Amino acid sequence: MDHTDTGLRAVVKSLTDVVAPAVNPGDPLASEQLRLAVDYVEFMRSRVDFLYDRELFELRHNLGMARTMDAVVRPLGGTGAAALKAAIADAEAVGREAGVSIRKLKATTAALAAAIATIVRDAQAMDEAARRKIERCVLDAMDERTAFDRSWYLPLGFDPAPGEVKKLEDLCGGA
Repeated sequence: MDHTDTGLRAVVKSLTDVVAPAVNPGDPLASEQLRLAVDYVEFMRSRVDFLYDRELFELRHNLGMARTMDAVVRPLGGTGAAALKAAIADAEAVGREAGVSIRKLKATTAALAAAIATIVRDAQAMDEAARRKIERCVLDAMDERTAFDRSWYLPLGFDPAPGEVKKLEDLCGGA
């Protein structure tokens, strides 16, 4: 049985009931840092059940962007295009793998993101049409990324229009 939620609640209770009263009231920085630590543990407690979904989103998001870029750079050839093609193939294989670990999702996503970053850097040396297409790939992917990030970080209370934010459960349901 997973006791993560119980453990995180115990950490919050310990910090607020035991540590907070022991913090010197004359040290506002210590009080602020303690509050931030408690808030972050609470935030992670609210998100722990979605960590796997987040990693799947990261992989699928980057895979979508990479596929679009691949259509632009494949005809141009080069080592960056070959590396992107290989990273896409690896990501697709991992995406089909049943029960893939979070660790493997993260590693595959990191490799895919590195291949994308190489293409973005290499785009500076491409002709203007290809460079603009690469830039458009990145910009087009930002709507999805922004929507997910707004939902992920919503409990922190920084979003200027929280009523517009999609529920994380809804975004992960399709992940």
